[in-house]
Amino acid sequence: MLLLALACVRGATSRALWNSRAAGVVTDLNCSKNRGSHPTIEYSAGGKTYQFQTAWNYSAQTFAVGQKVTVLYPPNRPQFGMLDSFSELWPLPIVLLVVSLVLLGLAWRAKTGLPPILHGVCSVGLTVFGGLLGMTLFSLLCIPGGFDVLAGAPLLVSLFGGMLLFFATVPVTALGTFALWNCYIPARCPRCSGGMRGKFVGKQLVYTCTSCGHHQ
Repeated sequence: MLLLALACVRGATSRALWNSRAAGVVTDLNCSKNRGSHPTIEYSAGGKTYQFQTAWNYSAQTFAVGQKVTVLYPPNRPQFGMLDSFSELWPLPIVLLVVSLVLLGLAWRAKTGLPPILHGVCSVGLTVFGGLLGMTLFSLLCIPGGFDVLAGAPLLVSLFGGMLLFFATVPVTALGTFALWNCYIPARCPRCSGGMRGKFVGKQLVYTCTSCGHHQ
């Protein structure tokens, strides 16, 4: 996860420093009831005109139709423009980095073992979080403005390639997070303080002490 966070930080830094800039104008607010707006922004690059919607939701008062803004776009892919603002570039990298450091600190504190119930709750929580990370990675690989690895591919290639990327990211990160947590962060036996390993018995997660054989 820390590597993914660092990759996002690197990507945002690269866009802010090395992407080209163009003048853009807000052409539509795309307001929705009680949900703010995703403004449509139009800009020109290389003699062509492009449009995009902001990635984040804004209040209806943040932008106005006809407002001038600055657009960032990759020089070799001018169609992938984004609003040049902190709120578009940095929230995801910062959140991922902070959460990664917090989890790293918790893992360090928990290296001597956690009570089985707390360990099980953390296992479930981290598995869900790993799935969310996989979705983030899948989005970065596929969406316009990200790496967009399937850009220009035929429909069938995009369909099957997208399915392969999905199953190679979401389930892998979810199950990988669960496996790493249980491999490196043991549960602590309440009887002898030895390490316990979890194993699914049917639908129930059962912990067994590797020292005294206690089950919980």
